[in-house]
Amino acid sequence: MQHSINVEPLTKEAFEPFGKVIDLPSYAPPKTGDGWDCWNYIDMLDVHEPIGFGLVITKKREFLVDAMERHVSREELLLTFDQEIIQPVALCADINDPDEHPDASTVRCFRIKPGQAIIIGRGVWHSPAYPAHDDARYMFAIEKKKDKFGDEMINPWVDFGNGDTVSFGDGLSISEADPSLIN
Repeated sequence: MQHSINVEPLTKEAFEPFGKVIDLPSYAPPKTGDGWDCWNYIDMLDVHEPIGFGLVITKKREFLVDAMERHVSREELLLTFDQEIIQPVALCADINDPDEHPDASTVRCFRIKPGQAIIIGRGVWHSPAYPAHDDARYMFAIEKKKDKFGDEMINPWVDFGNGDTVSFGDGLSISEADPSLIN
């Protein structure tokens, strides 16, 4: 079955079941200087091992997800650099089930703007991010350790059950999609 969903703006409330949002706070910065404002420790990663950083160039492609990965033993920070990206996520039903598949009926897609970041919670299913418009670059940071259920360096992607897929933006490529579907 194909599920079709709309892309949502990234808000702390909407993303809360999947992790945390990092964005400019609405309060005055606790540190300032000549030409800069600083909000320190606006959120934290819960880590016990060194952090590894990776860079991704996400390219225009069909807005269709058929598999996801999860990290049950660690959180993952994701930060877009230069373009808006769309991050599909799905709820984890049982973080202790090594045979769990992502559930397409729980997928939500969030638009992340440059300067925003997310911390994907432990066990939350996610696909690679998609560019909202043009090819985009984003960074991820995650503890450099094996996950509880194996090594994602081999093949982390798990299909949805029953051959399900999830489309957003009516499943059209970005160049064909109606912009109102991703606003």
